[in-house]
Formats: sequence, structure tokens, C-alpha cells
Amino acid sequence: MKDGIKILVGLDGSNYSNWALFEAISLAKKFNGSIKVISVYKQDDEREASKIQHKAKNLIESEKIDCSFLAILGSNPSLALVETARNENFDLIVVGSRGLSDAASFLMGSVSRKVVSKADCNVLVVKK
Repeated sequence: MKDGIKILVGLDGSNYSNWALFEAISLAKKFNGSIKVISVYKQDDEREASKIQHKAKNLIESEKIDCSFLAILGSNPSLALVETARNENFDLIVVGSRGLSDAASFLMGSVSRKVVSKADCNVLVVKK
């Protein structure tokens, strides 16, 4: 990977995560960076995760950006993002926001909120 900014982006196929990917691409182009895409999937969703990452790979590579991908079987995307960023010394995590109501966000906790509170590096939460 290049010597520029190292960007980690969470991708689940939602519009919010797609907007986060677009923002990560824009930042990587601007700051000579590289991108690693993480998708956390449940057991029955492996095929869908593979499709999502394949589309992302085509998009990122078309922009001539160094990239890598990681698909993780599990149920805790915030932990996967935070630990990967910490273990691999990422400069920035980019995640999409969720359209949850305030009550649901308070009760369940959103991925973006957990990442912001637990990450050692900077986090960009993309609304749209």
C-alpha cells in the first residue's frame, strides 16, 4: 500500500455505507491514500458480502487506489473496525451514519457511535 493516509471503511451494502465508501475514495485520491474495506456478515449472508465487496473493488480499482478487503463472519462490526484499525495502524475509519430514531439509537447503539467512542484514530461519520 502507498505511504499516504490509511483509510478503513465499513461496508454493509446500505446506502449509508456506500456514501462512506465514496467519501473514502475521495479522501484517498486527495491524500494519496489506500483503502481497506471491511464487511461483517452473518453465516447466511456470505454470498451477499462477497457481492458487496466485489462491487467496491471494481469501483476503487477504477480510481487507481490501492485497496484490500476483509470479510468477517460475526455480529459486531464496530469491534471489527476498531480492532482492525488499531492492529493495522489506520489513520482514519470512515463509516456511514444510520437512519435510526433517537430511541432506537439509544437502546441499540449504532455502529458509528460505538466506533467513534472506542477508536484510537480519527473517525469520519458520513451522513450523505
